[in-house]
Amino acid sequence: MSFEWLISTPEKEGTDSHIYNQVDDYIRQQRYRLVNSVLVVKNGRIVFERYYNKYTESSKNNIKSIWKSILSIVTGICLNRGMITSLDEPIGKYLPEFSRNMHPYHKLITIRHLLTMSSGIYWNGGIHYHSPMMAQMMRTNDWIGHIADIDIQHVPGMHFQYKEWDVMLLSAVIGRAAGGTAYDIAKDYLYEPLGITGGRWPQSPCGFSYTVMKGEEESDLSARDLAKIGMLFLDHGRFNGNQIVSSEYVKQAVTASFSNASLGSSLGTDAYGFLWWLFSDGYGCRGFGGQEINVIPDQKFVSVILATPTPSSKCYRDIHSNILQKAIL
Repeated sequence: MSFEWLISTPEKEGTDSHIYNQVDDYIRQQRYRLVNSVLVVKNGRIVFERYYNKYTESSKNNIKSIWKSILSIVTGICLNRGMITSLDEPIGKYLPEFSRNMHPYHKLITIRHLLTMSSGIYWNGGIHYHSPMMAQMMRTNDWIGHIADIDIQHVPGMHFQYKEWDVMLLSAVIGRAAGGTAYDIAKDYLYEPLGITGGRWPQSPCGFSYTVMKGEEESDLSARDLAKIGMLFLDHGRFNGNQIVSSEYVKQAVTASFSNASLGSSLGTDAYGFLWWLFSDGYGCRGFGGQEINVIPDQKFVSVILATPTPSSKCYRDIHSNILQKAIL
């Protein structure tokens, strides 16, 4: 499947103009002042694109935890290219801090456990995206060593808990396996083939890529960039005819694992795959403050919503479910 960047405009007659009016009215009625971008791709074409707050098609928005889903793709690329040999490798192979018998469960943690947020490492996320545990770690120079010192609450692979530790360790594993950073792999094998221009991801003091520290705005992406990420998975890892990540990895990434097959989450999802949220009709990515990609495979449909995140930000998935999905499908 290839892209045709054909943009609908509010002046056009017919369905697209009607959708524009619906979205504008809905956002106004709901007082969603922080929403910056709404975009829909169907059958490989942009059929709806709308910007607010002086944003344009080239404006970049903070994507927050959508970065986790991108890191999942990077992991698949590393697997396909032989940088890692198996998702069931113990992370201690790459991170010596987890091979020193500091905790009896350390040697049980695998790459798959990090992808499915089931490492078992204790986590308290705090309130409104401000975690005392994160703040404590960020005052140290050895983030990996700090995480290795944290107690393990559950047997690895047996319990899902959404947490930052697992993606930090995953990024560190990728960097060690590739002899660089996770960003280096993303840039060379994901961003460049998809035509995405994003700044270098910040690095921890101990050298792995992450996007939670000062300077994370460099990793911002546009609505069109995120539409490409959604389309990549919709087309089974292909983009414009090129296989970026294997279809087998994509299939696994959007399949629930044993540890999180039924979340009953307040996020309104049915399950969690490899750092991708799973829904009854598809899958997608979520970032704090209203960032989202929604993919509905049966309809060849991708929607993107971006907003300015604040400590008390809302989520805006009702724009997708109440307006976009109903109007365009």
